[in-house]
Amino acid sequence: MSLSLRTLLISFALLLTACETLPEKQDTTVWDDPLWQKQYQALKTIKGFTTQGRIGISQPDDSFSSSIMWKQQSRDTLTIRMYGTFGTTYALLDITPQLTTLKTGDEQHFEGYNAEQLLYDVLGWNLPIHYLQDWVLGLPTGIHRDDLKINVDGTLQELNYQDYQVLFQKYDSHPWQHGHTISLPQKIRITQGENKIILSLRSWDLTL
Repeated sequence: MSLSLRTLLISFALLLTACETLPEKQDTTVWDDPLWQKQYQALKTIKGFTTQGRIGISQPDDSFSSSIMWKQQSRDTLTIRMYGTFGTTYALLDITPQLTTLKTGDEQHFEGYNAEQLLYDVLGWNLPIHYLQDWVLGLPTGIHRDDLKINVDGTLQELNYQDYQVLFQKYDSHPWQHGHTISLPQKIRITQGENKIILSLRSWDLTL
C-alpha cells in the first residue's frame, strides 16, 4: 500500500472497541419458522440497494477504518466507495460481470476481472465481496441449514461458511412495502482466521 494512502487511514481501535459492546444474543429457532421464512422471502425480493455506514478491516499487518457506501444495482454489478470524514475517497470500486475498476486515494487506477483479487493485490485487503452481496442484507448464501443460527424474531444470527464466521449482531427496522417494515443488519462481524471485518450500517435505500 502506498505511503500517501496510508496517511489517509483512520485508527481502527476506537471503532473495534465500540463494536464489541452489543446486545445479548437472542434464543434461536429453526429454518421453517414462519417469521424467518417471511423475512427470508422478503429479502429475496430485493433487486438492488444502497447502504451507508462504516467499515473496519483488521489484519495481522494492517488495519483500516472509513465510511462506506455500498450501491448494488444487481447481482455482481455494484459500486463500493470508502471515504473519510470530509469526503476524501480512499478507494472506489466499480464492479460488473465483465470488469472491475479500482481508483485509490492517490489517484491511481487499476483494472481486473476478479474484484476480490484486485482489491487484495492493490490494497492488501481480504474482502469477500461476492458473499457480502448477500450477507449485508442478512441473507445466507450457498450453505447448509445446519451452519446457520436464526433468531426467534426471524432474523439471521450467525452463519459459518468455509473458513468465515459471520455474526449479525444488531438489526434495525426500515420502511418496506405497504407501510410495513423490514429488519436489516446494523452491525455485522466477519472473521476469517486473524482477519476481521466489522460493518456498521446506518441507512438503507431498497429497490424492489
